[in-house]
Amino acid sequence: MRGPVPGWRQGLRNGLLFGVLALGAVVALNAGELPGLGAILAELPLAVGISLAVHVPQILLTAAAWRALLPPAQRPPFGAMALLRWYRESANALVPAGALVGQAAAARLLARRGVTGGLAGATATVDLTLEAVSQLFFTLAGVALLLGLGDGPGLLGFAAAGFGIALAGAAAMVVLQRRLPLALLERGLARLARRWPAIDPGGIHRLQAAILALHADWPRLAAATLWHSLAWLLGAVEVAGVLALLGHPISLADALVIESLAQALRNAGFMLPGALAVQEGAIIGAAALVGVPPAAALAVALVRRTREVALGLPGLIAWQRAESGAMRSAGSGD
Repeated sequence: MRGPVPGWRQGLRNGLLFGVLALGAVVALNAGELPGLGAILAELPLAVGISLAVHVPQILLTAAAWRALLPPAQRPPFGAMALLRWYRESANALVPAGALVGQAAAARLLARRGVTGGLAGATATVDLTLEAVSQLFFTLAGVALLLGLGDGPGLLGFAAAGFGIALAGAAAMVVLQRRLPLALLERGLARLARRWPAIDPGGIHRLQAAILALHADWPRLAAATLWHSLAWLLGAVEVAGVLALLGHPISLADALVIESLAQALRNAGFMLPGALAVQEGAIIGAAALVGVPPAAALAVALVRRTREVALGLPGLIAWQRAESGAMRSAGSGD
């Protein structure tokens, strides 16, 4: 019998591969200088610790954002929402198209906690959209700071590329949610229902109705956007902390430029597990705009990749256990 989470084993393999690649890159870049290699490897655990210390609060903030979209009477405990968000993060880091896979899985687990299926899917979808919208504001702040630094070659084009990707992603999400091709989707679900009777083709109408209702609830949208914005800002703290440890201190404003543009450009690789190579290139390119040497920027990228593996592998295992437990509970209730 196939496992309940078909992508989690591939995510584990990806995580192990990413870890080997990160370590191999550190060794290869410093192979000619053993003291330098030893220094970087000695600092790596503390650098990853700094990254983890910043990212865990980010997960909690994004969990608060998703929870804010639910009606107060249907909100699960905060700890449960944080776990679901951790599963989403792990899938996003290690599974192909992980943002979509993790969102669907977390929405399914949320529905099994007593939230109606339509509302669970709608809040997960709108939460992903608000994350993109808040990232757009974050990218705009980074572009403004970058343009204030001067008119060096390539600044405007690089900033425009990052902002354009963030804007296109956010706009596409909003437009698609408000104008879902319901007839087409319902026909496709009806075909799938012939093989899997549990699929409800009419559920797509309830999903869009719940999404449109959330779009009209401005207080909840504003609260969720605020939590996501704070989470994005913490990413700049991570960049500044890791660079300071590696001997390349920068201001928080410069760190915000790096983080905002790197995250926006990272979206171009959303179909790849963890945006492999795209994320590294984005960090190096954005860091160069504020004068950070490529070696130091690559070290930041490798620290982040290592943190994603360290946090994502346990997350995938916990996700699989949660899915298995939910299926056993559903089976015993039949």
